[in-house]
Amino acid sequence: MKIMNSNSWKSALCIGGLCGVSLLASAAPLERADVAANPAWVLHLDCDALRPTTIGKYILAEMDKPEAKAKLAVFQTLFGFDLRTQLHGATLYGTSPAPEEGLLLVYADFDPEHLVTLAKAAKDSQSSRHGKVEIYNWIDEKKPAKNGRQPRTYAAIVGNRVIFGQREDCVGRALDVLAGSAPNLAGEASFADLGRPQSGHFVEAAARKMALPDSDPNAVILKMAQSVQLAMGESQGQFDAAVTLVADNAEVSGHVLSIVQGLLALAKLQTDKPESVKVANAINLTQTGERVVGSLHLPAADVVEVMKADAARKAAKAAKAAKTEP
Repeated sequence: MKIMNSNSWKSALCIGGLCGVSLLASAAPLERADVAANPAWVLHLDCDALRPTTIGKYILAEMDKPEAKAKLAVFQTLFGFDLRTQLHGATLYGTSPAPEEGLLLVYADFDPEHLVTLAKAAKDSQSSRHGKVEIYNWIDEKKPAKNGRQPRTYAAIVGNRVIFGQREDCVGRALDVLAGSAPNLAGEASFADLGRPQSGHFVEAAARKMALPDSDPNAVILKMAQSVQLAMGESQGQFDAAVTLVADNAEVSGHVLSIVQGLLALAKLQTDKPESVKVANAINLTQTGERVVGSLHLPAADVVEVMKADAARKAAKAAKAAKTEP
């Protein structure tokens, strides 16, 4: 079964990353009961688990810099809550390959009345009822029109959760899951490792067969996998990450292992990026039957240095581009 195309998967990771730079207060691991049964893909970010880590503290320090602080102040004034302390987590999931059917659940300490006021003030704001819950929708001015129609955003509030989607029926189905009137992930074995109590993971993701275009550099590997799962966490100053790919059989997983080994060998030759070489050298690959696991164990301080180097490269690139602009 295919799940989602490359762009939608990347979009999910980007949204999760944006939530990741906003850190929080009391642990918010994945709530399996909030996710529809048999999802095609799931991505969860536990901001509460991230905040006290070495990596989380670095991100918070970056957010304390004047430019970032000014943007956070604008956000807080508009939406009425502090991303650094009142956003607890975010879950993205979809039950089909179609990117427009993806859903985002945001867990935060917010004022529902304030958010409703904002929704009503949005462009061409409308609303409809789904059971006892109001679904609000408005024109998303940041997205280009498709087939002459302007895309809309749909949203609903349930307790400390805001549900966002691009289609009203998808938000409605998500509300049924939250109400307990539709099957959820807690009642089945799919992606069994996701949301395990006390796992300490601040990022968890899983996906079934992905529909990737041949132009995607990851397509060769991911098309050979029945499923892919990712987990990231930090404990006692040590960053741990693991990617598990499950293929159809041991022969196919052997091919996957060979390809990944080749990619790692190339990464180790990037002498202009010593931090990338350090990460590549720290990755361990194992194969057991149809399963290939790539694990990374690295001091969290080293991960922070990689993040700093990447930020510095991007800043230098942006500065160079600015100089060449007419």
